[in-house]
Amino acid sequence: MLLYTILFLISGFVGLYFGAKFVVIGLEDIAHRFGLSYLMVGLTVLSIGTSLPEIAVSILGGFDKLLGITPNIDGLVIGNKVGSFFTNITLILGILGLTQTIYVSKWVLRREGVMLFLSVGVFFLFAVDGVLTRIEAIIMIIIYILYLILIIYSEKKIERAEPKIRENERERLDPHSFDIAESSIKNTSGKKDIIFFIIGLTFLLIGAEITLISGHNLAMEFNLPENVIGILIIGLGTSLPELVADLTAIRRNSHGIAVGDILGSNICNTLLATGAGAIIADFNVAFIILVFDIPMLFVAISLAYYFLWTEKALKKWEAALLIGFYGFYVILKLLFFQI
Repeated sequence: MLLYTILFLISGFVGLYFGAKFVVIGLEDIAHRFGLSYLMVGLTVLSIGTSLPEIAVSILGGFDKLLGITPNIDGLVIGNKVGSFFTNITLILGILGLTQTIYVSKWVLRREGVMLFLSVGVFFLFAVDGVLTRIEAIIMIIIYILYLILIIYSEKKIERAEPKIRENERERLDPHSFDIAESSIKNTSGKKDIIFFIIGLTFLLIGAEITLISGHNLAMEFNLPENVIGILIIGLGTSLPELVADLTAIRRNSHGIAVGDILGSNICNTLLATGAGAIIADFNVAFIILVFDIPMLFVAISLAYYFLWTEKALKKWEAALLIGFYGFYVILKLLFFQI
């Protein structure tokens, strides 16, 4: 039974991965049509695209709870958001940093760094009473939309100051950050975009439902709280698109896309993905997440931000320390802070 559950969970992750991949292909083509830069793609299009697994898990979880299919799905859904954020900011960023030194611009850190803290702070403020309501979900989504508007405004401002930025930050950004993003598929048409989007969305929805069901079964098999499975297992699985996309960007020396995706994806997961599910059905938030996981998340953000801010780069030893902090968190979670 356990083997079938694990295989079922893996198939869910595969569905989420390929679903996100197909949708991202369509989104990249749209970005190309609108003339967006690579950095803009990383902060918006790619960050939303690689967050689609988390968004799908939230939406399907909301419907499962609303319809009474899985009434106690809250732990998996909320745990997934916290776990995905923690995995991205420590393990994924650490793995990327071990491949080579990652440089980042100070103006990116100022904008996205502040927004990282703000997004988690808003999540904590709304969840401190133990429940995320539909009204709070709407506010979270509105905040994310305002953040996107800020990015678009900043992008236009950056484009006007591009020569100066290239001169001052030439060692911090890859040379293609401000170039127009190319489409992943040649000779694209509106019909192809729709086909890719529909295929991707189908894979996403099926993969999300399989992931939720198998995660629930896995929690029962090991007699673990669902928030633990959501944080450590599903959170890790839904972070795979970020890892694959960002490793690809690093191999192409596109640091702007990789760092933009990591930061933007976490903000998207916290505000948009969580809000997308909570707007369908209220989600209960486990007390242990408020007193242990969220504080640990603030520590992780602070570490990552400090490492990136010093010399505007993430060195290999700092990347290794982030990975070690992820391992430390997992051990504490399993041994002392399950419920």
